[in-house]
Amino acid sequence: MVNFASQVIGNPAMRPVTICFILLLTLCSWLAPRPAVAESLDLELNKIEDGPQGCLATVLIGNHLGQTLERFQLDLVLFNGKGVLSDRILIDLAPLPRNRTTIASFPLHGGGCAEVSRILLRDVPACRAQGDKNMDCLSTLAISTRTAISFGK
Repeated sequence: MVNFASQVIGNPAMRPVTICFILLLTLCSWLAPRPAVAESLDLELNKIEDGPQGCLATVLIGNHLGQTLERFQLDLVLFNGKGVLSDRILIDLAPLPRNRTTIASFPLHGGGCAEVSRILLRDVPACRAQGDKNMDCLSTLAISTRTAISFGK
């Protein structure tokens, strides 16, 4: 007994129909809507190191918002090893080109890095895209760390 598929594929008269059907399926899958990529910002505390002026932090900022950020400020609160607030800094990391990862280094603390146990991102007081469009970057910001310092919102 011969099955239907082998009759259709093996039949020379059906080959053009089969090829057209396969091409139509391929075209439909190519034209089908793609799932939307979530717009986000990624902030990673990548490295800390002691230097002549104190603790230096290096961060990676991945801008996946689809537009360049002309302003991007972070309000950071630092805590010592006992969990007591020890410092507060405001840093500006702009510009952040769209769909790129930016590497930035800045002085985190006047003392040694071992004196900082935790960093709290208190706010993003300035986040503006090209064309003076203010944005709520705090809600889309994903935070991570590769250091011994705890880092979060």
